Amino acid sequence: MISNRKRILVTGASGFIGSHLLTVLSKMDDGHEIHALSRSAPICSEANHRIIWHQADLLVDASPSEVLEHVKPTHLIHGAWVTDHGAFWEHKDNAAWLAASLKLADAFARYGGERFINLGSVAEYDWSRGRMVEEVTPEEPTSVYGKAKLAFHQALTEHHQKGNFSAATGRIFYVYGPREKPQRLVPTACRALITEKPEAFGPGGLWRDYIHVSDLVRGIKTLLDSDLTGAVNIASGTPIRLSFLFDELEKLSQKPGFLRQKPTLNLGNEVPTLFADVSRLGALGWRPIVSFEEGLNHALQWWRAQLTEQSAS
Repeated sequence: MISNRKRILVTGASGFIGSHLLTVLSKMDDGHEIHALSRSAPICSEANHRIIWHQADLLVDASPSEVLEHVKPTHLIHGAWVTDHGAFWEHKDNAAWLAASLKLADAFARYGGERFINLGSVAEYDWSRGRMVEEVTPEEPTSVYGKAKLAFHQALTEHHQKGNFSAATGRIFYVYGPREKPQRLVPTACRALITEKPEAFGPGGLWRDYIHVSDLVRGIKTLLDSDLTGAVNIASGTPIRLSFLFDELEKLSQKPGFLRQKPTLNLGNEVPTLFADVSRLGALGWRPIVSFEEGLNHALQWWRAQLTEQSAS
C-alpha cells in the first residue's frame, strides 16, 4: 500500500529536467517532504523554500545506500545519469550509472521505499517503427546509453514483480525549454538567431516528438501519483517537422531564412519519423497544454535574457 503522505527524493535535481520538476513538486500539499539530490551545490529557484537538499555523488560506491538510509524516501524519481551532449550515447560512464542505479534501487527496497519512478528514454526502443508504443514496439536499443537504460528498466520490473515496490519508467522523447544545455538543437537555433551568427543544422525533413519541459514535468508528477507500472511514454504524441521548428523560430525572431539546413535527402543514420503513443498517460487525464509556438517563444525569450545578462556582466 502506497502512503498518502509522501517523502519524495529526486536525483539529478540540479539538471535541466530535475530543476523544473522541483518547481512542480514544491507546489504539492505541505504535508509532503521533498528531498533533492545533486553532485553540485543546490540551485537557486522559487522552489527552494520547500526543498531539503542533499549533496552526494551516486557514482561513489557507498553513496546510494547512505543517501537512502538517511532520507528513507517513500517515493523516488531517478533522473541522474550521464548527459554530456552528443557524447552520452556511447559514454563509458553509462556502465557506472547502471551499476549505481541498481544499488539505488536495492537500497530503496531495503529501506521500505514504495514507488520508484525512473526517467527513461526513447533510446530504449527500436527506432525503425516510427511510432513508439509501450509493450508493442520492440525494445532493441542500438546505443550504449539505450542499452544501459533498458537494463535498469528491466531490473526495476523485477523489483516490482517480486513485490519490493511499485515501479514505472517514464520514457522521455525530445524536450526543450529554459535551462536546456546550450549545445542542443533549440538553444543552438535560438542563440544563432539572437546573436545573428549563422549556424548550419541537420536535415529539416525529419519528424520528431518535441515537448515543452513544463508539460514533461507535469507528466512525471502525474505518473508519480498514479499506479501505472512498466514503461510509460511522456511526450507530446504529435511529431513536428524540424523545418517547421526552424521556420517558427525565424518567424518569432523576424529573421526569415536565417537558419541554414542540410538537404533533406541526406538523412545519414537518422530515421525519418520518431514519435510516441501517449495513450497510457493520457488515460490519467494528462495532456500537453503548451502550444509549440508558445513553447518556442518561451525558450527564445529565455535565451535572449540569458545572453543579455552575459553581455552586461
